Amino acid sequence: MRKWLRITIIVFSGLIGLLLLLWLALAFYIHTHKAYILQQISDQLNDRLHGGELSIGNMEPALIQSFPDVSVSLQEVSVKDSLWAQHKHELVHVSRLFVQVNTLALLRKQLDIKQISLKNGTIYFYTDSTGYSNASVLKKKEENVKTTKGSRTNADITRMNLEHVRLVLDNQLKGKSFDFDIARLKGSFLTNDSGWTAHVDMNLKVHSFAFNTEKGSFLKDKNLSTALELHFNTKKKVLDIPQQVLRVDDKQDLAVGANFSFAGDKAFTIHIIAEKLSLAHVATMLTPKIAQKLDSIHMEKPLDAACVINGSLGKRGTPLLYVSWKTTNNNVTTKGLELTECSFSGSYSNDWVPGNGHGDDNSIISLYNLNTRCFSIPVTADTVHISNLQHPALTGFFRADFPLTNLNADGVFNFTSGIAKAHLYYKGGITAGDTIKPYLKGTVEVLHGALAYTPRNLQFTDCNARLDFTGQDLYLQNISVQTAKSKLFMEGSVLNITNLFFTAPEKLQLDWKVRSPILDLNEFRSFLAQRGKVVQSRAATRRKMARITGQLDVMLNACNVNLNVQLDKLIYQRFIAHQVKADLALTQSAIKLNQIALSHAGGSIRLSGDIRQNGNSNRFKVNTDINNVHVDQLFYAFNDFGMQALNSKNLRGILSAKANLSGNISDNGRVAPKSLYGTMGFELRQGALVHVSQLEDIGNIAFRKRDMGNITFENVKNSLTIQGDKVLVPPMQINSSVLYMDVSGVYGMTSGTDLYIDVPLRNPRKDEDIDDKELKRKRRTKGIVLHLHATDDSNGKVKIKLGSKKKDEEKDVTN
Repeated sequence: MRKWLRITIIVFSGLIGLLLLLWLALAFYIHTHKAYILQQISDQLNDRLHGGELSIGNMEPALIQSFPDVSVSLQEVSVKDSLWAQHKHELVHVSRLFVQVNTLALLRKQLDIKQISLKNGTIYFYTDSTGYSNASVLKKKEENVKTTKGSRTNADITRMNLEHVRLVLDNQLKGKSFDFDIARLKGSFLTNDSGWTAHVDMNLKVHSFAFNTEKGSFLKDKNLSTALELHFNTKKKVLDIPQQVLRVDDKQDLAVGANFSFAGDKAFTIHIIAEKLSLAHVATMLTPKIAQKLDSIHMEKPLDAACVINGSLGKRGTPLLYVSWKTTNNNVTTKGLELTECSFSGSYSNDWVPGNGHGDDNSIISLYNLNTRCFSIPVTADTVHISNLQHPALTGFFRADFPLTNLNADGVFNFTSGIAKAHLYYKGGITAGDTIKPYLKGTVEVLHGALAYTPRNLQFTDCNARLDFTGQDLYLQNISVQTAKSKLFMEGSVLNITNLFFTAPEKLQLDWKVRSPILDLNEFRSFLAQRGKVVQSRAATRRKMARITGQLDVMLNACNVNLNVQLDKLIYQRFIAHQVKADLALTQSAIKLNQIALSHAGGSIRLSGDIRQNGNSNRFKVNTDINNVHVDQLFYAFNDFGMQALNSKNLRGILSAKANLSGNISDNGRVAPKSLYGTMGFELRQGALVHVSQLEDIGNIAFRKRDMGNITFENVKNSLTIQGDKVLVPPMQINSSVLYMDVSGVYGMTSGTDLYIDVPLRNPRKDEDIDDKELKRKRRTKGIVLHLHATDDSNGKVKIKLGSKKKDEEKDVTN
């Protein structure tokens, strides 16, 4: 056993030694025949050139490079075409080119090149704007075998290696640029009846992968690694790359397949499939323009996608790009929009209308079977299109059915119950400042809602409404709202709302009709005050539809409102009216009372005017026409118009009046003291003064036999001027049941009373039977006439003393 082992070792060692001797002999042969072998290699390479120049700096044997075969190392190898001096792009320039030859063929003085390896250099295929290419230096057909001095060369190269080689395909005519920095490439080639098959293992970095240099590069600065199998059909001139795995940046696997035709129109197709691909990573692999559009979109989870690129290597222009994808239960965020629990499939194509090119204006994004939550609102849509990415327009039919509490976002509207149903078709722009007119058609229904309007601290229950969008306009129908004391039925319209809702809400006009069996305005007094501040939650604003509800609040505050009101009963503080009809116009800073008519206190009141809103003090102007109103009820309703000495309990009679007044009204609805100015003409019929303390005091002194606690009047007329807290009383004759009076001067509502009262002491009852008015007028001043002067004392109380206006005026003149 030991003997045979020893023999085996000896034989094996001998064979190895013989092989080493042969290899050294070949190395010696190469070294001594360097010029011959270099010439053979040059001839074989020159056979593949046409009108170009091949230069080799030096040649050395590379014994270790391909043991047991023999390799030679060519240094500073350069291939130039005949027009290199003009364009300055060498077809090949490498610092080292290793040529591996068949050892046995070399012993037969045949040069059989089996492998070529290139290191540290550039391969640059250049085509100028006229279509000339430096690749023309390569012969198109080269299957000949050359014989030199009885020797034979075989040009079948079965392996090729590249290491640190820059491969560039620069086509100025077609606007295409492909630039790869190849760190390592190992390829093997096997010929067959139809052509050849290659296996390529490579690592490279993409500097440019641009089918249209104007649009930019795909996969820019990406590192790629793959092991590819390629098939080339020589007759059809078609290169086929079956679907294989391509790794991008060592973290994302893509399944890539391709087909390139080098005949006819030189069409190509690239098919890419990716699973669990993040959108952010996708954006880095696309052209800058496409990536920029995706920068504003964030997807929390990866998606599955597929891409097909169809184009022509022989034509200038952007290839057809079709991308499809699918995601489930994802969270998507864009500018101003957040979609949660989002599931959909989709596609992108830059061939929206075939034949119209492959630019952004002919690109379309389509979403299918969309199911998501938008600002916490569940939304579904069968198909959504975003077309013309140069000026994007969104088209889709959206459906939603959700509880109103989902709308609670920023504290403006806070819903506590109710549901909403929406069926809307939308077509319009989606970017800020877009000039595309939006089109919105469909309905939104609100059923059994309850909410609080926080800025005005208002509570609403049993809210129902139907919103009917007809394109650019909105019609609001079948609206009913209930508060604690009021119930309202409303309808209205807002024209051109889709165009102006976000861009210019102050230009919108809301035409609004209100009907109610009872309306208590005390519940709405907050509209006279400044809007309350709303405390917003940042987290809630991010999650929900703060932008929509916030903009709705802006619109309601900024738009103009034409309000038509018909109320069976109206209550405001002490004021109660029936059969109220009102036509009002509300702007951001004013309320214009075009015409208001109502029944009150047994008569009717008509008024017009305006209120200028200014926080705590709101300026108003009003023109009033009062007919046959019971004066005691009128004074009671308006808090005795600020008077202290005279109130509704002291008055009786039927009043008709016309007033033009201005003043300030506070945010709680009360007339500001000393702010009232204007004129009021009145006529009081069947009037009476009941238990006026000042008059009763006079009666106790001078008219004990007359009933000063219940003074009745004939018709009383006058035109008063109101200046702040003063009422200027022109000379006015009063004929009552207890005395005659002539009154003039100033009545102070709070202070500053300066009234002169002439009181003939003649008892009016003595003249009751006189029908002659002139005779009655003359007799009323017969006898003693008491001249009284009513003024304020130091405490602000009205005191009456003897005094004549005429004498006071004469005294003033004398002084």
